[in-house]
Amino acid sequence: MSYIINSTNPFVSIKLTEIGRQQLALGQLNFSFYGIGDSEINYGRESIVDANPTNPVLSATTRILRPFDQQPNLKYFITPSDDLTPYRDLTNANKHVIKAIVNNQAKERGFFDSYGGTYKTLTGATYTPYTQTVVNTKLTGGTTLDLTATTAFSVGDLILLKVTNTKLGNIAADESTKAIPNLWFKVQAKTATNVTLDRKLPNYSAQTVTSQVILYRGGEVYDTIATGNTTAYWDTGTLSFQANDNITCHDVPVWNMNNVWRENPAGISDLVTYEDFTKFGSYPFLGFMYPYSEYLPEVSDDTTTVYCNTNGVSYLDGVKKSISIVHFTNNSISNLYGEFLYIDASKGKQVEVFLPELMYHRRNYKTASGTTMGMKFIASGGTQLVGTSTIQYVDLIEDSSMISSGLTPVSVGKVFPQLKLIVFDNDDIVSALSYKSNRNWTLPELSANLSAPSGGTSTGVLNVNETMYLTYSLENNGTVSGLTTSVPCQSYVKITNKTSGPKDVNFRLIGTDLLPYMRKIESASYDGYGFHARKFKLVYQKVSDPAIRPATNAWKTYDFTSTAITSVAGQTIDPKLLENQTPVVNGFILNKVNDALATTFDITASMSMAPNVDSSILQFGDERLFYGNINTYIGATIYKTIFDISVDSGLYTSTTNPTRSKDAATNPANIKISEVGIYDANKNLVCIGKLSTPVALLPGSSTIMLELSMDF
Repeated sequence: MSYIINSTNPFVSIKLTEIGRQQLALGQLNFSFYGIGDSEINYGRESIVDANPTNPVLSATTRILRPFDQQPNLKYFITPSDDLTPYRDLTNANKHVIKAIVNNQAKERGFFDSYGGTYKTLTGATYTPYTQTVVNTKLTGGTTLDLTATTAFSVGDLILLKVTNTKLGNIAADESTKAIPNLWFKVQAKTATNVTLDRKLPNYSAQTVTSQVILYRGGEVYDTIATGNTTAYWDTGTLSFQANDNITCHDVPVWNMNNVWRENPAGISDLVTYEDFTKFGSYPFLGFMYPYSEYLPEVSDDTTTVYCNTNGVSYLDGVKKSISIVHFTNNSISNLYGEFLYIDASKGKQVEVFLPELMYHRRNYKTASGTTMGMKFIASGGTQLVGTSTIQYVDLIEDSSMISSGLTPVSVGKVFPQLKLIVFDNDDIVSALSYKSNRNWTLPELSANLSAPSGGTSTGVLNVNETMYLTYSLENNGTVSGLTTSVPCQSYVKITNKTSGPKDVNFRLIGTDLLPYMRKIESASYDGYGFHARKFKLVYQKVSDPAIRPATNAWKTYDFTSTAITSVAGQTIDPKLLENQTPVVNGFILNKVNDALATTFDITASMSMAPNVDSSILQFGDERLFYGNINTYIGATIYKTIFDISVDSGLYTSTTNPTRSKDAATNPANIKISEVGIYDANKNLVCIGKLSTPVALLPGSSTIMLELSMDF
């Protein structure tokens, strides 16, 4: 038996009845009548209560049962003495609706523990079944990794390798601050003491310091990371109560991520042998990318007017090749994020996305000086709509405190408050979030200009009305030590020749101090942080019309590595030299001569692309864990129906309750209201309200106001 919480105020506990919920489901719920009652009042007891107002025992307030789902109709009604019906008309004057938005801060969820802006990787049993340090001598550049034991490993699991070096020394446990490479691999096979990975490890075999390996389960987040067994909200057993152990409120402490590709990355040279983007792991989400969120698959010929009004100058490719969808789709009946993500920047209530292990190229460091990795992005600006729809979004921009003072924060994605998800639409950030990319750092795009033909030829490389796509690759393949080659910069630029004759194309990185985490490892000032590269290769493709998308197997590449950017032949690239803004100094001019020597760009070997005959190989789009933290406020809209019931004590003088005498000479107790029923047009009880403290209708002409409040 359940009573309403005792209160000295006549609090009304109200709920929809089963009939009310049925009518709501049918779309037929209406509020037409009300009735008041005293079904749980014993007036013999009330006479004793009224006669002993100061006795704490005898004057105790009558306890009222709380309303129930299958609430029967009121048993006894209070009515005017001359009225034959207990149902009174409920007019528009008696009811009104109030809309209110409530918000609260959600628990920060993710793979990292935050201490005042400093992050440490969480490695408890909830997150990972296994972690160990590994001596760099075991990082031999092959696909086999020797470990202490592999009993915790399964084929299909993911390995995160945090790579240190001799200069930095042994890695600290669960390091998430020092700027070091963090590389993902997939377990393809295992023995008792080693695992075979999907592609080559970096080669640090000459070093005796220790790096760290963290194991994560492959598969969907809700199957692998949780504080207990989770259950889908719409699980049949949950709703039908078929079992007593499938209703859970367990937490899933991390977010999901699906990286969706709409076209192939540059360099899949053999589409017969290797998987194309239609077989990438998150391809089923393409419908969200387009048409739902309207990331258009193509741009018109007037793109140049959008990005740059100067002919012969490059502009950023307007098509988003990929997006990263960060969402909380986990089997839990707990509505951990309310109805929507609440954003009110004026009150400091924002969506904040932390990527503690991202080496972001626009961080507030000078080139070659970044030592602490990590980046924060925040929802900022006004609410906008996707096209002509009612789908709302707010731009996701860089945290201004984490970029150089001379830079203006730029948008890298969108937050969709209604959908409770976040999208990164910066192609290179998506690349850095990919397990397949061989890098956890982003790269700046190129900038290009047309120039007169050079190289001893009078014919330029780009013909009139042709368009060229340009990007670049920083490579390490073929070296005896160091990192492996990573995926090229995914931020493409385009340049169109609208002049009267063929032109060459000169290019450079778009600015300076945009390589804070790149290092020249032979430098006397080398500190061990960041990443390095030995080759700088232009990757490009010509098309006949700027609206034509580049073909994955038609990209060409030319190696522009020279002592102009390494200072010494055979050494790694000096990022400060690479950023030289005068293309002729670095020899960064694509002309007819080097175009003739260019080769087909191919990533199938360096990325170990998945062949069509073996879909178990790690592929772009196979990401499921969002390796970051999200801090947000959550909101809910409450529609409150208010019923104002006015009861004239001088009018309501009769009750059908048999415990109250109808003989005034016996001095019967005052009539007391204990319940209010709301009825539909057919006089079905659709809402029931119970008072925590019965309200007496005192003699005279006093009016009692009862307010019933129902949340929807």
